[in-house]
Amino acid sequence: MTAARSWLFVPGDSARKMERALQGEADALIFDWEDSVAANPAAKAAARELTVSLLAASRPPPVRCWIRINALGSAEFAVDLAALPAAAIAGVVLPKCCGPADVLRLDPMLAAVEANAGITNGRLGLVAIATESGASVLALSEFRSPLPRLAGLMWGGEDLSGDLGVHRNRDDAGRYREPFRLARGLTLMAAAAAQCLAIDAVFVSVRDHEALGVECREGWADGFVAKAAVHPDQVVTINATFNATEEERAWAERVIAALAQGGVAVIDGQMVDAPHLRVARRLLGG
Repeated sequence: MTAARSWLFVPGDSARKMERALQGEADALIFDWEDSVAANPAAKAAARELTVSLLAASRPPPVRCWIRINALGSAEFAVDLAALPAAAIAGVVLPKCCGPADVLRLDPMLAAVEANAGITNGRLGLVAIATESGASVLALSEFRSPLPRLAGLMWGGEDLSGDLGVHRNRDDAGRYREPFRLARGLTLMAAAAAQCLAIDAVFVSVRDHEALGVECREGWADGFVAKAAVHPDQVVTINATFNATEEERAWAERVIAALAQGGVAVIDGQMVDAPHLRVARRLLGG
């Protein structure tokens, strides 16, 4: 799977912001029908209409677009599914996902959307935001294998802060506090188990590009392959960081050459074997 590095959230009720995003460099756009839109039926309806109209007018269809629908069980969920411009999007982003059961629950519903739109079964992907409550964090341990449609797991600390009653989810040095680092780490493990993209949380200090760069580098080093964004200006930093460095690529090429016949080898004074080969192939996009 080729990873989309930058996932930009865009309010689904703003034509200006959606049009700007379509002209930008984000690898994936998440047109938001959930938290970015006022929580009343009229506002939600207007966002759906605007998003669908804008995507219909785009030529060719911007298949890097995803739509964050409202949560399973919410009053707006069924209306969102009925309004999805299925042929013009890559898939949906599911908020407040609580474990594999929610992914499996949504799968046949998306199949029905595809059938109604006359598109191939299974074409719509699913990215789950999987840490927005304490229950969701605990359910991350239930991801043990690939699931239908599941393209990525994303974590976030803002809704989790509300669920835990935490005023500040970062310490004075700007690092996430321990409960949030736990959620972050479990998301990495769950994504590895489900063989899908691990997408790091948004960075809400939109003007602090230096700190964003530090967090991106940490995310890449820890195993995330992508990061969510809340402002178009963050995309350049994310895209530049979530790539192998020249040094990493050189190491990967040496490992692959040394292990062409399997077994073990010594690279830069360190033993390498099959696990290192997996890392090397990932660094080179294999």
